[in-house]
Amino acid sequence: MRGKSHIEWTESTWNPVTGCSKVSAGCKHCYAERMAGRLQAMGNARYENGFAVTLHHDLVDAPRSWKAPRVVFVNSMSDLFHPQVPFEFIERIFTTMRECPQHTFQILTKRSGRLLDLAPQLTWAPNIWMGVSVEDDRVVQRVRDLQQVPAAVRFLSCEH
Repeated sequence: MRGKSHIEWTESTWNPVTGCSKVSAGCKHCYAERMAGRLQAMGNARYENGFAVTLHHDLVDAPRSWKAPRVVFVNSMSDLFHPQVPFEFIERIFTTMRECPQHTFQILTKRSGRLLDLAPQLTWAPNIWMGVSVEDDRVVQRVRDLQQVPAAVRFLSCEH
């Protein structure tokens, strides 16, 4: 399931995980939580659990079927490094990304501590970009954590 994106810095989205929980002040006005509520109200089966973390095993391999190369925001409706996402599931997502080098995958997290813990156990490829969200100086540690991650491209999403 690939969605065309209205996000200016990406072309499409891929959500093998949906749902999240608040971790910092940057989560206060979460667009994904509001969107999940609307999608649940519309009867979208992917959001029958509302904004609870939900793994969509059937979407893990979706990028393999996309013909044209894309820049893909991974989990625009979640956080891949949420503690409720098992490491084995993250590994499966990384395998798909590595085996689809025609696409560029952009992952964004507010959970840089877990990212830093798991990064050495993951196999990174040049098409897997890693970023952290930074909303204020209380979370600047996320930048230092990201600096230690072996992604070919690292980026920041500076929010206010």
